[in-house]
Amino acid sequence: MFAARLASAVRVLRSAQTTGPQTAAMLGTCTRSQAACSRLQHRRTASDRRGFHTTASMRKSDDFYEVLGVKRDATQAEIKKAYYQLAKKYHPDANKAADAKDKFLKIQEAYDTLSDESKRSSYDQFGTADPNMGGGAGAGFGGFGNMEDILSQMFGGGGPRGGRGGFTAVGEDIEAAVTISFMDAVRGVRTSVTVTPVVKCSPCSGSGARPGAKRHTCKTCGGSGQATFAMGGFHVQQPCPACGGEGSAVRSADRCGSCGGKGRVRERRTEDIDIPPGCDSGMRVRLPGKGDAPIDGDGPSGDLYVQVRVTPSKVFRRKGADVYYDVSVPLHTALLGGAVRVPTVDGDVEVNIKQGVQPGDELRLRGKGIARINARGRGDQYLTLKVRLPETLTPAQRDLIEQFAALSGGGPSHSATAEGEGADHTKPADDDSSSLFGRIKKNLRGHKDS
Repeated sequence: MFAARLASAVRVLRSAQTTGPQTAAMLGTCTRSQAACSRLQHRRTASDRRGFHTTASMRKSDDFYEVLGVKRDATQAEIKKAYYQLAKKYHPDANKAADAKDKFLKIQEAYDTLSDESKRSSYDQFGTADPNMGGGAGAGFGGFGNMEDILSQMFGGGGPRGGRGGFTAVGEDIEAAVTISFMDAVRGVRTSVTVTPVVKCSPCSGSGARPGAKRHTCKTCGGSGQATFAMGGFHVQQPCPACGGEGSAVRSADRCGSCGGKGRVRERRTEDIDIPPGCDSGMRVRLPGKGDAPIDGDGPSGDLYVQVRVTPSKVFRRKGADVYYDVSVPLHTALLGGAVRVPTVDGDVEVNIKQGVQPGDELRLRGKGIARINARGRGDQYLTLKVRLPETLTPAQRDLIEQFAALSGGGPSHSATAEGEGADHTKPADDDSSSLFGRIKKNLRGHKDS
């Protein structure tokens, strides 16, 4: 990967529109480094031919996740923890092994890529933090500065991080959960959640030193907050792994008693949170800057994400912004039509039932559902009709039902004496009060009133 980037730099320098002593010097330095990489690759190829089988190990070391020893779905906290452990282990000042420096540079490169979500996404998709790298002169450098600035951008050592040593730490995001009722989710509610984020230690104001004591200059970086490493004939600067880019440290005797010299503690806090109308289970509400403070530096705190859990309603069923309710309709209302009162999230309303509705029929009340998140309007309420049959009948009601069944071909009536073909069915009179239909209507309504 390093050789490919050098090749890209050489192509860009050769295609530059302007030439001069500085450009020529940079081109010569890149060319010499490229040649050195070619010789190194030649020696590796020769070792492969001798049967040392280094290809698999090289391929494994090129995987940034395996370099840091983390899984591909590792969180930023796990990546950072693995990086600090490996950086301390293989730092050239602490580890005198011949390959310690190379391992340290590889660890640093892996962390620079995986700690940046955009670079990590590009690496997961394309196998490199910059899919356009190696694209030739079309990429361009836009006006040459010094060579260290170019390499700093190429290898991720610089960038718009700012702060001491070009590094600004950002706190980790934290998560919490809150449970609310169905109606609170429908209407929206203001509630609170208790969290224990990492914050600056109050007695030492985050310095890690006891009152009256001072931090001393880091011996590794000399107080600059940066460590400079030679790479292919160039110097690349990275945040100092010993002090985390701070440039100073605290002696054991001068450490703050509250935080043990770390400058950070966990503090129990209660944060107010506004749940918007229409929120559903599984949704998250973000509170910017309410997460952990950075372990090192004075960068911004992370965010707090509150996951909402909604208790199911005993009355309604919910699907997105729509609400569903089963309506119990009396038999006489299903036969003759009428009005029933049904509950909605806004209160009871009266709904007209048409004559002759069937069990399972569905009615829709437009705009009687739940507010839509990030959209205008509300959902609908759907009513499923459940026809309720009477458990008992009076003799008069039973007689009318049997007459209705006989006229409908469903069975004999009390007055019918013939069966099958030739049965004499009498057509009811047109007068509603004397017709079977009218009598059923009258008796069923009388049953309702009773």
